[in-house]
Amino acid sequence: MEREDVLEYLTEAKECLENIEAGLLNFEKTTLDGSLVERDLLDTLFRHFHTVKGSSGFFGLSGIVKIAHAAENLLDYLRNKPEVQDEETLEILLNALDILNELVVHEENSPTGGDLYSEAQIQFLEITNQKLTELKNLGMESPMDSSSQRNIKEFGLFEEENLKPSPSEEFGLFQPEPSIQSNEEFGIFQKETSTNNAEFGLFDKPNDTEQKSVIETPPNISFTKKEEKKVVQKKDIRIDTDKLDSLLDIVGEIVINEPMVTEHPDLQKLKLENFHKSALQLKKLIRSLQEITLSLRMVPISGVFSRMERLVRDTAKKTGKQVELIIAGEDTEIDKSIIEEMYDPLVHIIRNAIDHGLETPEERKEVGKSPKGKIHLTAVQSGKEVWIEVKDDGKGLQRDKILRKAISLGLIHPSDVENLKDEEVWDFLFHPGFSTANEVTDLSGRGVGLDVVRKNVTTLKGFVDVSSNQSQGTVFLIRVPLTLAIIEGLVVRKSETYFILPSIDVKETIYIKNEPINELYHNNHSIQYRENQISIVDIDLLFGKESELNHNKSIAEKYMIVTESHENQMGIVFDEILGNQSIVIKPISPLFKNINGLAGCTILGNGHAGLILDVRKLINQHMAIQNT
Repeated sequence: MEREDVLEYLTEAKECLENIEAGLLNFEKTTLDGSLVERDLLDTLFRHFHTVKGSSGFFGLSGIVKIAHAAENLLDYLRNKPEVQDEETLEILLNALDILNELVVHEENSPTGGDLYSEAQIQFLEITNQKLTELKNLGMESPMDSSSQRNIKEFGLFEEENLKPSPSEEFGLFQPEPSIQSNEEFGIFQKETSTNNAEFGLFDKPNDTEQKSVIETPPNISFTKKEEKKVVQKKDIRIDTDKLDSLLDIVGEIVINEPMVTEHPDLQKLKLENFHKSALQLKKLIRSLQEITLSLRMVPISGVFSRMERLVRDTAKKTGKQVELIIAGEDTEIDKSIIEEMYDPLVHIIRNAIDHGLETPEERKEVGKSPKGKIHLTAVQSGKEVWIEVKDDGKGLQRDKILRKAISLGLIHPSDVENLKDEEVWDFLFHPGFSTANEVTDLSGRGVGLDVVRKNVTTLKGFVDVSSNQSQGTVFLIRVPLTLAIIEGLVVRKSETYFILPSIDVKETIYIKNEPINELYHNNHSIQYRENQISIVDIDLLFGKESELNHNKSIAEKYMIVTESHENQMGIVFDEILGNQSIVIKPISPLFKNINGLAGCTILGNGHAGLILDVRKLINQHMAIQNT
């Protein structure tokens, strides 16, 4: 068997295991509200485990086969004896899922034939077999009288079987087989009798009244569902991401070279009306090609969101809290390279929300809240960004406790505490090693969670905002760009050097002439911007040189770009604005890697190289220097 074939199957197996996880969590939710679990759900779970077992056997992955077969046997028995289901059975199925994930990852990283490799995995098989034997014995000893049957509800999962089959339930869900006198086969077609005039021996020929009834009756639901599935069915093809990256690079080169051709200096003095029309059409087509190419890398964020369901369940059990996760906007699409980096930040934020934010059921009752805490996980596209919000309805952040910890770590002097805004206090949470936990547990206490969040999100050119209300809860808002490959940028010139400022960081562009500037001290200037005074700098100062503004009391015929980061505004002075442009980000040369404030480089339409500024880092650095 070729290694590439095995790896391709393992990728498909991961998708199947994700479906199993979603099904098991849905299984548990159904048991919690005391309603019946649909037979279709049991059948679907059984089918998924069976598929994993069969396909893994074809590739010789014996360990995966053993675990999937054990879970399959358990589910098969539950389909016939649903009344014996208990909480322990569900835990065993979840453990089976975890072990299957371990085996898949292990086989990807170190191919060993897929056999079991730990004592815990072997013990799991014994535990599962013992549980199945226990359930079978329990099923044999179950009393059959109706009064006892009403007391069999374990774990709030299944109600007792009705003695009379209900015609409203398809496939006779959890019911004994219908009697011989029944005229319905499979609940769809009527059984043929000797006296009817059947066409082709399948369908009864309706009389006049029956024909009228048939015409007025809506089509069978099962057929409608099948037809709908055919209409909405998608045709997918699996493509290596390296090929998509190569395609994106080529499209990027086309985007760069198009203005080099259509706006070539040799054509500027010629009257070429037809050429300009064709060039405009070419520009539109290239723009469409660029958008389609970018969309190929866009995937729904639902893949990450769905994994949070299991995280919330397990964390809630460890902390003894009741938690409901409410997901919205899971269809929002984002670049695949970004979505892969969003898992860890969300894990840390949600764990913190459950462990630190939400109260215990008893504490919530005391303050008049529902015993079950709620966490809202929402995604929405806003312009060229995706906003991901994690909101809980817990006790909120404790300002005094955070400040005491910040003072003990030397992050702030006690005399400066009263002047701090809430946002500045919450920012301490992201400091490495910062934790307000009383003791270290396997969930929290080491102060690395939110530090990882800030680090990962900053790497993605995004940022995190925190807001909190006492006794009402806390909100973490993550903002990241849709893609890191191509950005919309404002092209500007300073002397002979071209710079690009990401459009999302630009608040306003202003042409200023003879505008007075205020010199607070050397290399520190401000200017009147609407109703506020904001810092004004030039590129020389941002990159460690003397500011040209030191020798001027006013600005003569310059352009000021007002930039913004975390509500901090700063004006940057340039000589010329060339306009907005789609910028293909190229990696920066190692020679410039030690220069803070550069996010990359690109080739502009005029053939010149352009430096892409990391505006947020430049603003934060300048503000930090001012504060010291």
